[in-house]
Amino acid sequence: MIGTIRRHQKWLWIVIIFATISTFVVYLSPSSRYGGGAGSSTSAPDLGSINGEPVTPEQFQAALREAAIFYYFRAGVWPNSEEQKKQLAQLAQQSMVLQALMKEYKINATTDSAARFVKQVFRIPPDQSLPLDKFNEWAQKELMSKGALTVDDFDRFARHQSGQEALVSLFGMSGQLITAKEAEFFYRRENQPMVTEIVSFLATNYYGATAPTEAELQDYFTKHEADYRLPDRVRINYIAFNSSNYMGRADTILGTNVDGRVDTYYHQQGPDAFKDESGQPLSAAAAQAKIKEQMRYMAEMQEARKDANAFLLALAEGHDDAHPYAPSDMEKLAKAKGFVVKTTEPFDEKKGSKDLDLPPRSMHLLFSLREDAPDDAGKSMLYVSSPLIGEKEVYAAGLQQRIPSQLQTLPAVRNQVLKDYRESKALALAADAGKKFASALQVAQKQGQSIEAVCAAQNLKPQSLPPFALTTTNLPPGLDKPSFQQLQEAVFPLPTGQSSQYIPITDGGLVAYVQHRLPVDEARMAQELPYYLARMREQRQTAAFSIWLDRQYRLRWTPPAREQTSRD
Repeated sequence: MIGTIRRHQKWLWIVIIFATISTFVVYLSPSSRYGGGAGSSTSAPDLGSINGEPVTPEQFQAALREAAIFYYFRAGVWPNSEEQKKQLAQLAQQSMVLQALMKEYKINATTDSAARFVKQVFRIPPDQSLPLDKFNEWAQKELMSKGALTVDDFDRFARHQSGQEALVSLFGMSGQLITAKEAEFFYRRENQPMVTEIVSFLATNYYGATAPTEAELQDYFTKHEADYRLPDRVRINYIAFNSSNYMGRADTILGTNVDGRVDTYYHQQGPDAFKDESGQPLSAAAAQAKIKEQMRYMAEMQEARKDANAFLLALAEGHDDAHPYAPSDMEKLAKAKGFVVKTTEPFDEKKGSKDLDLPPRSMHLLFSLREDAPDDAGKSMLYVSSPLIGEKEVYAAGLQQRIPSQLQTLPAVRNQVLKDYRESKALALAADAGKKFASALQVAQKQGQSIEAVCAAQNLKPQSLPPFALTTTNLPPGLDKPSFQQLQEAVFPLPTGQSSQYIPITDGGLVAYVQHRLPVDEARMAQELPYYLARMREQRQTAAFSIWLDRQYRLRWTPPAREQTSRD
C-alpha cells in the first residue's frame, strides 16, 4: 500500500516535473508551520530526551508533523490555536517515545500493515483498493494546502501508526480477557429498549414573558459586557494571483503530449482507482478528463505561486534593518508591475475574512503580522514572507492596520443584547417551570398518581416517544442529537416506573418518565454479539495499552530543562 502511495506521490507531483519546484520547497517546509526553524540555531536547543538521548530538532520537527496529521484525523480540523499547538507538542513527545519503544522491541511496520492502516483511516474495505483520485484531492486540498505537509509525512505517519498497533496487541493483551458472558451482559444493558414519555418545557413558550425594563437590560449588559467586546481585528493589503489567469502558461507547461501522459497514468493505475461520488468506477473518458483537469489545476496554481513568490522577492530587495519595510511598499511595487492591490474589510481571526479564501492556519499567520515588534528593526513582519495558498488563488499579503480589541456601548449592540436577554430569560423561566413539575411529579407518584393525572392538573400534555435504547441513533420527533443524548443518559439509570429530574436540552428542557422496558431482540443479539465482543476487547485492549504507555512515557521521557523549571 505504501508502494501505492509512493506511486500516488509521483502523480501528486507530476505537474511539477514540468515546472520550477523551488518555490514549493519553502511552502512545504515543515518548520514554516510547525515549530519555526529550530534546526537553524547555532547551538542545539533543549527539546527533552528519551532514555537519556537528547531529542534532535529534526526528530522533533518530524514528530510535530506526524502529530498534526494525527490531530487532524482525531479532531477533523488542522491544529491552529495556541492551545492546539500545545497539544501538538505533547503528541509529538508521545510519538517519539512510541518510536523508541518500537525500535527497542524491534517492531518494523510492514507494507501490508501500513496498507491496512491507511484503508482504515479512509474507511476503505480491506478487499478494495484506495481510490487514488479521492486521495489526490484530499492530499492537495487538506494535507498540502491546509496542513502544509507532504505525502512523505503521511507515509511516515502511516508506518508509525501501524507499528503502534503491534505494540497495542503486545502490551494491551489483558484487554482481550473479557468473556462472551460479560459482553452479553453489557450488550443487553445498552440495547434494551425503553418506552418513555416526556413533558417538554420549551423556551419559546416563555418568550412572551421576557420583555425587560430599561434597568434590567442595562444590568444584563453590564454583567455580560465582555461578551460584546470587539476582538482584535486587522485590515490586510493583498494581491490575488488567480489560477484562471494562468491557463495558457499551464498548457505550455503540460505540453502537447498531455493526453498521452494522462492515458498512460490512467492505465497504470487501473479503472478501479477512479470512482464517482457513489463509489462506482468512472468511465475511461470521465477519469481521463478528471486527471487532465487536476493536472491543469496544479500547473495553474504552480504558475500563480511563482508570480506571487517573485513579487515578494522583489518586495524584499533593498530592505534590511537599516532600510525597513513600510506599509506603502506593496502599493508602490504593484503599481510598477501592473498589479492591483486590494484591502480587506476589518476582520477577526475567528470569523476570518470574506475577501480572502484562506484556511484558518493562514489567517493565524496574517494575525501575527505587526509593525511594532521590538526585535524587528527591519519591520519584516509587515508582510507574509511566502505566498498564501487558497483554493483557486495565491496571495501576496501585508498588514495595513491592526485594530485593538475594544468595548462597545449598549446603544451600539442594543438589538443583540435584547435578543440575548430574552433568550436567556426564557430558558430560565422554562427551567423553573420544569423543575417545579419534576418535583410535583415525584411527589404525586409516591401517592400513586399517574403522570397523565399530574399533567392534566397542570394543563400539560405528555409525549410518547418511540422505544429507544442507549445505543439508538434515530432521533425522536422534536429532539436534536445533543438533546436526545441528554435524554438517553438521564433515563438510562432510571428504574421502570420512575421519572427524571429536569433535563436541560438545546431549546429548553424536559422531564422524562420510564413506563416500561421491552425485551432485547434475541435474534439481533445473536447476530451482533460477536462484533460487540470484538469491539469491547479492542476497547479494553486500548485502555490497557494506554495505562502501560503512560507508565513507559513517565519512565523514559525527560522534558526540557525550561519545563522542569517552570513546574518547580
